[in-house]
Amino acid sequence: MNQTNTVFISALVIISLGYFLKYKKIITEQEGKIISKLLMHTTFPALIFVTMMRVHFEVNLLLLPVISFCFSICSMLTASWVFKNQASKLRTLLIMGSGGYNLGLFAYPLIEGIWGPAGMVYAAMFDLGNSFAVFGLVYGTGVFLSDKNEGATVKENIKKAFLKIITLLPFQALFLGIVINLTNFELPHIMVEILDILARGNKVIVLLIMGIYLNISLTSETFKQVSKVLAIRYFWGLSVGFLCFYFLPFEPLYRNVLLIVLIIPVAMTLLPFSDELEYDTKIAGMLVNISMLISFAMMWALVLGMNLA
Repeated sequence: MNQTNTVFISALVIISLGYFLKYKKIITEQEGKIISKLLMHTTFPALIFVTMMRVHFEVNLLLLPVISFCFSICSMLTASWVFKNQASKLRTLLIMGSGGYNLGLFAYPLIEGIWGPAGMVYAAMFDLGNSFAVFGLVYGTGVFLSDKNEGATVKENIKKAFLKIITLLPFQALFLGIVINLTNFELPHIMVEILDILARGNKVIVLLIMGIYLNISLTSETFKQVSKVLAIRYFWGLSVGFLCFYFLPFEPLYRNVLLIVLIIPVAMTLLPFSDELEYDTKIAGMLVNISMLISFAMMWALVLGMNLA
């Protein structure tokens, strides 16, 4: 069995284990949220930090966050036109679901398994732009158009979204890792060892959480709206991905990873955003879950079919 199939089959087994644990009520979805919160404050920041601390920075890396951010702009603008006749709250949620990616709780384990630390460098730089898209564009849109924020000034809403970004621990880890890298600061060996141990634990926890969160139950009307959002996302993702893959004058690994990260699922943060701002959390959950299944299958097919590994 080749490396690609090994990575995806192993991931599928662990995801299935997470779903089985939830199905048997050994772990509930609420407990999964606690595990997810633990991950976001331990293994995930550690993985981001050690990746950025060791990367060799080149100018072409700066294009990745730009592409990531621009994807969300294009996708959300398209959604705002497609859903212009929908009721205000539903329209806002569907626009929010059109932007942002789930790198940390989906793509990182797969990318690390297929391309190792070298691939993680490109994913982490892409995630830099994604952080601003998720907490700036996606969350900002929800805040601006939410009934809960009527009367708030634009300045107050921008400040709220900006604070979300800079107080996010993975984002702080990414920024600190870049600073350590560029200044050539030497961390104590024991600290690096601890961070490496934490980083290695990220993969299996993420895959288990994906299984715990997996939940699909759709009405025909919900399916119709969710399908339109996903069609917009994958249209832009594949269009931009293939353009970059065939025309960017960069090394193959750069283009391979970029093609893959442009088709990963809806950001998991859409769920807490929807809950906080009183949008329909069932539709948000469906967007996250169905996009996970589609993206998993699509990534497997592309990596194997196009020999990207």
